[in-house]
Amino acid sequence: MSLGLVRRKELQKRRTKRILGIAKLILIIGVFGGIGYYAYEIGISVSQEEVLLWKTRHETQLEENEQLKVELGKDKATVDQLSRLLPNEDIKSLLAVVNRRANEGVDIQRMETILAGISKDSKCSADTDTKRFIILTPVSSQETSTASFYRGLITLAGHGSPTINENGSPEAWFDPSKEISISFMMPGGDKQEVSGTLPLYHSVITAGSEYRFSITAGRTSFVDASVQKCEL
Repeated sequence: MSLGLVRRKELQKRRTKRILGIAKLILIIGVFGGIGYYAYEIGISVSQEEVLLWKTRHETQLEENEQLKVELGKDKATVDQLSRLLPNEDIKSLLAVVNRRANEGVDIQRMETILAGISKDSKCSADTDTKRFIILTPVSSQETSTASFYRGLITLAGHGSPTINENGSPEAWFDPSKEISISFMMPGGDKQEVSGTLPLYHSVITAGSEYRFSITAGRTSFVDASVQKCEL
């Protein structure tokens, strides 16, 4: 074999080796490039998904906030409405009277009709009628003592505690410093009762009118009952 032929083969072998090396390098670059591109695409996809997820969460949070605002608005409106409906002390007292009278058997519809018929400005008579009657006690000699007004439309009677003398014995007359009970009786058996210490005030609504009573201490054993008639 000649020297020239050997040299050509050696050159060709080196060239082939160089080409294979370059090819391997290109292949390696391509593989890593593909891996890098794939990783980049995955990163972009994950980032987009995270952005979409946070955007969705943000929108959901905004919707929940708006819903909370609506709910808070409704709650505030409800609280305001309840505040307007809550009774003041005067209305509480009126409701207590209505509740007590209902428990005593007074028809609720009847009370509703009476209240509905009351006008804002009542017209009361300038004249008052005053009568006197005895407040009975367990040791009273009388069995009954009453005072009737408006031809028997309303009749009053009362009971109290006897006065205790210096010897500790009860007297026949009542003790005006202690609680008494006054009954207001109407035809048909309707009856109202008020208890307390004097003076006592009570209104009776019957026959389309209001009758305002004042009960004060009179002379021994007696009370004075005054009444004023008012139109509803």
